[in-house]
Amino acid sequence: METDCRRTANHLIDIVEEHIPESQKKAILDHIDACPRCARLVEDFARLWQGTAAAGKHKLSERFWPELAAKIEALEKPQPFREKIIAGLRLSLRPAAAVAILAIGIYSGFQLGNMPPAGTVPTEMSYFEPYTQDLLDFPEGSLSDFYTQYEIQDQQEIP
Repeated sequence: METDCRRTANHLIDIVEEHIPESQKKAILDHIDACPRCARLVEDFARLWQGTAAAGKHKLSERFWPELAAKIEALEKPQPFREKIIAGLRLSLRPAAAVAILAIGIYSGFQLGNMPPAGTVPTEMSYFEPYTQDLLDFPEGSLSDFYTQYEIQDQQEIP
């Protein structure tokens, strides 16, 4: 029974168009009469097949071919020099834009990786320390040395 259902499914177009091979015609038609599932399959497929055949019989409008020819001519018309340059720039700038985006992403990732660990708050002194180191190298005995040493001693004495 399964092989008969498979044979019916394989010959759906032949059945609908009534071009069943003579050697299999009687067996297929007898099976369709005996099997309600295959009978429904053939009926549904016939309705679908006739619907697609009717859809293919539409007539093209009279404007179709002239409009198609005009569109083809417009595409084949040589482009002005300026448009060729712009098209060439677009093609060549795409890789450059991709490289720039990649470089920005790498730089941003590097900067994010160099951030201080979460929860650590930089002190006020850590901002100024690189600049104040030069101020500590005054010649001994100079007025600047006196003021900086005085400030440092004063800060150390304060609890």
